[in-house]
Amino acid sequence: MRILERQILKEVFAHALLGLTLFTFVLFLRSTTQLLELALRDTGLWKQVFFLALLSFPALLSFTIPMAVLVGILVGLSRMSSDNEVTAMRAAGISVRKFFLPIGGFAMLGCAVAVYCSAYLSPLTNRLRVQQEAQIGLRQISSELQPRVFEERFPNLVLYVRDAVSGAHPSWKGIFLAEVSNPDRPKITLAQEGVLFSDPAQGRLQLHLAHGTIHENGPGPGEYSIATFSETDIPVHLPRPAPSSVKPNAQLNNSELLAMAASSPEPVEAYIEFHRRFALPFATLFLTLVAIPLGLSSHKGGKSSGIILTLLMIVAYYSLFVGGMSLARQGLLPVWLGVWAPNFLFGIGGIFLLRGADRVNPLFGWLALMEEWPRDFLRRFSKHRTGEETNSRRAASPLRRSSTFRWILDRYVVRSFLTYLVIIVATLVLLIEVVTFFLDLLNDVIRNQIPAGMVIDYFVYLTPQLIYVTTPLGVLVAVLVSFAILTQNNEITAAKASGVSLYRLTLPVLVAAGLLSVALFLFELFYVPAANRHQDAVRNQIKGRPAQTYLRPDRRWIVGEESRIYYYNFFEPSENMLGGVTVFEFDPVTYQLTRRVSATRARWESSLNGWVFEEGWERALRPGSVEDFQQFPVRFFPEFREPPSYFLKEVRQYTQMNFLELRDYLGDLQKSGFDVVPLSVQLHR
Repeated sequence: MRILERQILKEVFAHALLGLTLFTFVLFLRSTTQLLELALRDTGLWKQVFFLALLSFPALLSFTIPMAVLVGILVGLSRMSSDNEVTAMRAAGISVRKFFLPIGGFAMLGCAVAVYCSAYLSPLTNRLRVQQEAQIGLRQISSELQPRVFEERFPNLVLYVRDAVSGAHPSWKGIFLAEVSNPDRPKITLAQEGVLFSDPAQGRLQLHLAHGTIHENGPGPGEYSIATFSETDIPVHLPRPAPSSVKPNAQLNNSELLAMAASSPEPVEAYIEFHRRFALPFATLFLTLVAIPLGLSSHKGGKSSGIILTLLMIVAYYSLFVGGMSLARQGLLPVWLGVWAPNFLFGIGGIFLLRGADRVNPLFGWLALMEEWPRDFLRRFSKHRTGEETNSRRAASPLRRSSTFRWILDRYVVRSFLTYLVIIVATLVLLIEVVTFFLDLLNDVIRNQIPAGMVIDYFVYLTPQLIYVTTPLGVLVAVLVSFAILTQNNEITAAKASGVSLYRLTLPVLVAAGLLSVALFLFELFYVPAANRHQDAVRNQIKGRPAQTYLRPDRRWIVGEESRIYYYNFFEPSENMLGGVTVFEFDPVTYQLTRRVSATRARWESSLNGWVFEEGWERALRPGSVEDFQQFPVRFFPEFREPPSYFLKEVRQYTQMNFLELRDYLGDLQKSGFDVVPLSVQLHR
């Protein structure tokens, strides 16, 4: 018996390890973009970023360990059942219940590890993760400041740097600093050199400037002061911290969580978090009750039926799990029942299946029919064609028969690869959509009384983006699964014996993957952005948000042409009018302020092809003094040639643009002085 138990454990453990790697990798992909941005902005932070990545794994493992145990049991037992190994064991007098001894021990081990990760290790790592994110964010502030980009994160300050000198302590050249505590009269500081010092331990920032001037105008047009300095230090208030990816409740240990729930007027979220920490790991045991009889009943599908059953059970369990939590939040169910209900349902179902596992069960016959219908369909579809090929092969020459054999083998390999690819991608898309509906949209659908047709419309247009995102991962898994099955069935050995090398055997899959890459690129180029724009609009309606506009006339600082910066209080696109506008002109070599034009408003005159300024003044400046000052009721400045469209930048999500549109959009924003690093990362993805 020990030999059989070791064989069962070996089969289950191998597939569980593969499933754990796959599912953990899929969930970890969500945070890779943020981690890569952190690492690329400052190459000296690779160790901290790597540590930050490690801190995210305990929380992920609490989700993926139950799924991994499930996939190990279903795929492993399905393979043994399809190869009649289970039949041989039963013939030797081993009942289905005997499988529970090794597999049950394995499931209990997985449950214990998941409980430790979820209930004890995750709160600790989540707390460390928040601290690490704060330290990295403070340290990276100086390195995140991009040259020729307006930095508006600091309260009441706008910073623009012409050039940056990289190194251990980055420094800047040509600094423009505007203090906008009074938006009508911004205080302007110019400096030839500067550096931003950060103290992560104390949580402080200080801007050190050298060789500069301070320009400040008073309430009246004639009041203007200029002060020079050789060195000065300006304390900088910390920007508002970005929202952490970790929820506050997830950072508390169990005793702190229960104490907060007892003292809080709204304890539902705290109790949900507490029960979730234990219910999800214990799902390993309840899913095992269902997985063992289902895996043993899969006689003909082998690993393919095991994969299908795994994905269906994952979708079913997490749909019930997220739905139960949503009902608990709405007060329709007690918290403990809403969180634990999926475990109870699967436990009852597992006991029912286990009771009938040693005899003929109608459910198992239904599962067998599900396994057979795709094969029957393909058999009927290809029957006529197979007969024609058989007759042609009989009359063919040996050389022709050899090429025909390779062609048949290529089609067989590609068909196996594409079958698993479709199954995996379809299931991943379905899983994401189910979780999105229950976790993100259900409360809004109920509150806003959204019709079912609108919800279906949203998911129909969300599907192209999900297919585009999940297909590369699906290709990887499909290749692993299809070639693993070929190896398991000794089909690769048979192909080698027939003179087909392993390189030749992989050729059709490589060609299919290449065609898929081209198809995905064209799919993203012509269809996905339009679908994303539609699903974003429908999502806003479901959320009860107003129709979202992507035109942003409220960007008040923008780089113009010929060493010029525009500042304005508002921009009215319908009238092509700038309100409270100020234009700063600089010497392109010394970066000294040479002219400043300010007006109550400026209108674009199409007949003049330029801006007409009204009720304003103009100052010609030289280092340390005002050279000329003029007031005017109306004046036309032909040198200000930037059209109204230059000030009306369109803010779009990268998912709503194809590759070419994103490239052009990125170049336009970069020219106008906006941070484009996140968009650059998405462009090269």
